[in-house]
Amino acid sequence: MTPSEPSPNGRAGGRGMAMAVGTLIGALSVAIIVLVAIYLRDVDLFTGSDEAAGADAAASASPSADASPVPVTTPTADDPEALVEAATAGWKGVAVEERGVAYDIPDDWFAHAPDLTVGFEEEDPDAPFGYSPRVAMSGAAEYGAREEPCYDYPPAPAMSGTSGAGEVVDTAEMSMFLAGEWAEAGYGNDSGEPEVEVGETAEFAANGLEGHRTTATVQVAEHPCYPAQAQATVFAFLAPSGDDVYTLVVYSDTSGDQATSSETVDGIMSSLRPL
Repeated sequence: MTPSEPSPNGRAGGRGMAMAVGTLIGALSVAIIVLVAIYLRDVDLFTGSDEAAGADAAASASPSADASPVPVTTPTADDPEALVEAATAGWKGVAVEERGVAYDIPDDWFAHAPDLTVGFEEEDPDAPFGYSPRVAMSGAAEYGAREEPCYDYPPAPAMSGTSGAGEVVDTAEMSMFLAGEWAEAGYGNDSGEPEVEVGETAEFAANGLEGHRTTATVQVAEHPCYPAQAQATVFAFLAPSGDDVYTLVVYSDTSGDQATSSETVDGIMSSLRPL
């Protein structure tokens, strides 16, 4: 089996990884995500590379089936503005200043710029280009990269990041909901939809931050550019300010040569702390 060609709208494998400079405002009750100045990674193809960088340009640009896909930029070094002293020996700390928290990542992961937002889209006939964000997070870090010819295919072998609800919501419900959403959004491909099983939601606490944690496991439809199994883990917790609920998300391969161990996921989750 060989990888399918990206479809005319530029969505390899039928799914898109959106990158944006902006703010995520999510409300669990209506599942609203607002992204500003969408910068595209393997999604809609804009005319003119310079136009994809700004909000005004994103609003005025049009998709082109003849354009070349925007190159995927897998980090090979940390963004220095994202780093903070780690609490875990041998790891690196990622600061999420907009939410007043930090967490640690293994040394072979790399931290994205603080103002970068990553996520997945879904078809939306009412959206300007036919797609709208489904899930997104910022304060992100990434591990690994697919080998050619699968380099342009999302998701990354592993990624972490944070998001916010915009209000105080039930952390158990939010954790369970978003674990399933990340799992379903990330691992569908041209061969079919993933089989997702959302596990039990349990109380969880890390360094004074309290809430609930859920892991969704994924059996991925067979495709040469996707892992056979994956998972998405979400820790939803009351924000340090007390007026919001935030989440720490880790999604990852659990099969193949770039699989992330459960110990690594546990270490990331347990390292979460107020700045």
